Amino acid sequence: MKRSNRGLLVIIALLLVVTVGLSSYAIYKSSATGDATASVANWAVTVNSDDIVTTDTLTFDGNAITWNANAHVAEGKIAPGQTGTISFVIDASASEVSVDYELTIGDIKYNGSTVDNDAITASISDGDATGTIAYSTVANDMKKTVTLNIVWAATDSAEQNAKDMELAGKDIEIPVTIVAKQHVGA
Repeated sequence: MKRSNRGLLVIIALLLVVTVGLSSYAIYKSSATGDATASVANWAVTVNSDDIVTTDTLTFDGNAITWNANAHVAEGKIAPGQTGTISFVIDASASEVSVDYELTIGDIKYNGSTVDNDAITASISDGDATGTIAYSTVANDMKKTVTLNIVWAATDSAEQNAKDMELAGKDIEIPVTIVAKQHVGA
């Protein structure tokens, strides 16, 4: 074969190799699209089965108070010298987050009016005024029972006796403000 034919054959062979190579060569590329979703945690806090959103004021009347027995006072009535308690449950068991709470006691009222009588006091049991109900999958672990202690001091002074007499036949009301919010932090 002549040299020019050989060159032509080499060129044709190269073109053939390149054509076959290009037809079998492919770029592999993949792509995908999708949506990320997250489920938002439930929030549900109740106090004695009443829903509260973030802040609520509950008013307990004299019927909610468990008075310590006193043989010298008619049943269901209160008088100076008595003590009692009110218990209620903060229930966060339907929440899927830890809950911080804060309790404050408002002015004690009698028949809807604040009366100047500092002999009757209410306090929250030690350590219960603020706290965190930690998230748990065990429902009872997300309930907190809080106790208010009520004291009607017996003071034998003419001034205090007059104040106590003003309350005869009136209903006592103790407002408690409860703030519940999601616990934020580690």
